[in-house]
Amino acid sequence: MDSSAARNGQGVEALAAAVGPTAPPVSEPDRARGQASAKRALEDVYRQHQRFVWRSLARLGVADPTLSDATHDVFMVVARRLPEFEARASIKTWLFAICLRIARSKRRDYAREQKRREQYGLTRAGTHADPHGQADAARTLRDLLQQLGEDKRAVFIMAELEEMTAPEIASVLGIKPATVYSRLRLARAELERSVQRQHARERREKGDAR
Repeated sequence: MDSSAARNGQGVEALAAAVGPTAPPVSEPDRARGQASAKRALEDVYRQHQRFVWRSLARLGVADPTLSDATHDVFMVVARRLPEFEARASIKTWLFAICLRIARSKRRDYAREQKRREQYGLTRAGTHADPHGQADAARTLRDLLQQLGEDKRAVFIMAELEEMTAPEIASVLGIKPATVYSRLRLARAELERSVQRQHARERREKGDAR
């Protein structure tokens, strides 16, 4: 071996020593166990929180025809990002933050689709009311929530309907707890006025019907 080859060999050895030992390759059994563990974790999140995600999306203004797609989109994000979840916040606040982003996108998409359908006369009549009133009550709540601005609506849903704390809400929205309290106070006042207007309208309608 000539001196240059020896020097090259020494250089490679020195580089390897500087870099340090490489990570051992992952064996197929280890990879399979990791994939199975990730799948179980995702299934657990879906089973425990699917109703919460659906409910949050509906309250955030996602239209009924797109709720299934929106829920699927949320859990697609969860599947990608669950390994990054560090539990610095609760899983529900983490999921709600994802719901916020998906809801914004779905509302924009649905509004565009409805505009196109209206242009071509493709809109359909609304569905019949639920005989037990549950669907009507949920729809009324959603209608009232839609009268709030998005910032106040998100705070009200998390605080009043999902019973999250002000620090949790602040972490989701990237705001101060004081701002949470301010938005919640304004949201409550606006909703109270909306409810009063609705009750007054119902009383007038009953009076006209007599």
